[in-house]
Amino acid sequence: MGTLFQTEAIFHSLVLEMNKLINEDVIITNEVGNIVASTEAKRIGDYHEGAYLAMKNRVSMVMTKELSETLQGVRRGIVLPIIIEDRPIGVLGITGNPDVVEPYAQIVQKMAELFIKSSSDQMTQEKMARNLELFVFDWLNEIIKGDTLLARGEFFQLPIESYRQVISIHLPDATSQLSYKDIIELRIAWDRKEQAIFVRWGEGKLLIIDQQYEKDILLRKIQGFQTNMVAIIGADVYVGIGQPADYQFMHQSLEQAERACAIAQKENRIIFEDELRFEMIQHEINVQTKWKFIERTIAPIREEPVLLDTLTSWFDHDMSIQETAATLHIHKNTLYYRLEKIEKRTHLSVNVIEDMMLLYIGSRFLQEIADLNKE
Repeated sequence: MGTLFQTEAIFHSLVLEMNKLINEDVIITNEVGNIVASTEAKRIGDYHEGAYLAMKNRVSMVMTKELSETLQGVRRGIVLPIIIEDRPIGVLGITGNPDVVEPYAQIVQKMAELFIKSSSDQMTQEKMARNLELFVFDWLNEIIKGDTLLARGEFFQLPIESYRQVISIHLPDATSQLSYKDIIELRIAWDRKEQAIFVRWGEGKLLIIDQQYEKDILLRKIQGFQTNMVAIIGADVYVGIGQPADYQFMHQSLEQAERACAIAQKENRIIFEDELRFEMIQHEINVQTKWKFIERTIAPIREEPVLLDTLTSWFDHDMSIQETAATLHIHKNTLYYRLEKIEKRTHLSVNVIEDMMLLYIGSRFLQEIADLNKE
């Protein structure tokens, strides 16, 4: 705990909270009597001899008018050691008439100790969470393997060999990073036995590493969890699920889960990676290559929205002339005329399977890029 209190952040927060409660000037010193936090900023760094004596003797001391004139850096008031787990870690000082501040000084002292204990516990938990995140990062990036992986898993009390699947969750609209408290709530919402691993995975991302479930059971589990997560976080979440893998090859499940999650955000639904077909290609090809493909296929009709809409609708209706014409509210002959214009512009035939595939892929890439530009 000692290193935890070398930071002044907790002390500064405590001074602000105490000042709200008692409306008096408050200071906190470290173990050697130096003021590290104060409602009066110019006192920070000054030596407070009264606080040093209170720390040394582990006793509260009233700073009388006489002491304020003889001890270095002292003003009238009272100083009280802050003791956590039987160890003094600082001194709380309240400036003012001792007759006024002394009656509630012990209450303030206890509140200060509780505040620091609570803050330190939270910081310890956050540190543990970060250590777990580092371990999982090493695991899923194959930095550690074999016996080393199992040994480090035992340190975190994790049965590494039982884990089989990675679930990637994206929270693009979350207003802040997930806290350790959020992680605990979500972990309980997922599994009250708390056997699954929950780790933050970059900004707005969360990974769940768990045992293997039957697909329909896992889907229902995720649907319920998704509802709970929106209630806890207050933001939409998108979920991608990797395929089951041996614990030694979980990097594969991670890659699949992240690919599925990227598609889930576009399609606004839960995606299992093993359901992906065309999306597998779409996800792997970079934007530059997609633009080149568009230039070689449907670029001649890029600036003709009527023809583009016609082509998209035709594919959406499985190339049915009747259904496409009805959807577009045009005569079938008009549809045939537009398809002919597409053929002439692109030099690709809508009656040749290979050409149709090129038109379809080109239109999908163009729509994907248009959606990205809208974002």
